[in-house]
Amino acid sequence: MWKQSKWLWGTQVAAFCMLAIWAAADPSFADLAHGGFLSREWMSANLVRGFGIGLIAILAVGSLLGLLVQFFARSTSMIRRRSLAQLLAVATLAAFWFALAIHVESIAWQGKRARFALRVQELERIASPLREQWPKRDGELPAIGPFMAYPFGRPTTLVLLQAPPVAKQAVYVSAIENLDGAIKLQLTGTDGGDWAEWHPPSSRPSSFVGGLSDPHELEFATSIGRGWYLVRYES
Repeated sequence: MWKQSKWLWGTQVAAFCMLAIWAAADPSFADLAHGGFLSREWMSANLVRGFGIGLIAILAVGSLLGLLVQFFARSTSMIRRRSLAQLLAVATLAAFWFALAIHVESIAWQGKRARFALRVQELERIASPLREQWPKRDGELPAIGPFMAYPFGRPTTLVLLQAPPVAKQAVYVSAIENLDGAIKLQLTGTDGGDWAEWHPPSSRPSSFVGGLSDPHELEFATSIGRGWYLVRYES
C-alpha cells in the first residue's frame, strides 16, 4: 500500500511540475489558457499540445482519485489517523493546483521574461542605430529594412515593411515608437504580442499614445536588463 501511495504522490508531483514548466517554456501557453484548447478544432490543429494536455490531465486526475480511494478504503482507527494526514496532504496539493490555475498567466509571463533576457543583444542590434539617429522620413536601414515614418514632418513611429526577426520563427518587430528618447519595439510572432522597450535611466514604461494616434494603456512591465523592459499594454 505504501509503495502504491508513493507512486501516486510521485505522479501528482510530476504532473504539477510538467504543467508549470510547460507554462513557463511554451510561448503559446498563455493563449491556450485563455482560448478554447479543449475544442475539437484546436485539438486537431495542435496534436502534440493536445496530447500533452490529455496526458497531464490523466496523470493528475487519475493519481488524485487513487489517493482519495486509498483514504476512504481504510477502516481501522490507526490507519484512519494516517488517512487523515494523507487527506490533509491531498488538500494541500489541491491548493497548489488551484494556485497554479490562478497564477498560470504570471508563470507564463516570467518564462517570457527569461526568454527575452537572452534576446537583449538582438534587440540592441535593432535599437542602437535608432538611438544614435532617429529617421526624419521614409527610408531603409540595415537592421530593420524599409519603413514608413509617421506622422509626416516629425515622425515618432516607424511602420516596418519587412518585419526583422528577434528570434527565428518566434518573434518579429512590426513597428517602432520613439517617445522622449525611449525606443519601443512592437513584437509579433509566436512569442510576440507585447513590447520590448529601451528606456534611458530617467524613464520607465508608461501608458502612451502612438504616432498613429493609437492609445496604449500600461498593464505591467518587467526589466530584462541593460535598460530594456518587457511590457504589456491592454489590448
